[in-house]
Amino acid sequence: MSRARPGHGDAGESLVELLVTILILGTSAVAVMGAAATAVGASTLDHRQTRAQAVLRTWGEAVAGVGDAAYGDCLAAAGVASASPAPSPLPAGFAATVSGVAYWDAATSAFATGCPAGGDPGLRRVTLRLVADSTLYPGFTETLDVVVRKPCTSC
Repeated sequence: MSRARPGHGDAGESLVELLVTILILGTSAVAVMGAAATAVGASTLDHRQTRAQAVLRTWGEAVAGVGDAAYGDCLAAAGVASASPAPSPLPAGFAATVSGVAYWDAATSAFATGCPAGGDPGLRRVTLRLVADSTLYPGFTETLDVVVRKPCTSC
């Protein structure tokens, strides 16, 4: 009668092999979850930027389309903002401002801040800014420059 010796011809896995397998599976799971989280974050940021650009375009069209009465000579940023306020309501987490107004200076052939000494030349560049807060998602700032001409009254 022959008895098998213990440990001889054993086909079981060792503890080290099991630990290596668990480590490989855990690392793979962490990588997949990280990739999914990155994709969701990028999609959310893209969605927020798309909404911001749509709001800016809508606001820019309102600023550019002001009539003769609403144009207002030599308006500062606050005057432009009150004449053509940002679309309401703004999406949650966004803040809109008119960040600058520049008037055409024929002498330098460029836009300059502040109204020229000779008065409003009838051409100005308004810079609109939309800021997304960074409380839940990455924040960003979108700007749009709109060139506005004073409507012609004697054409």
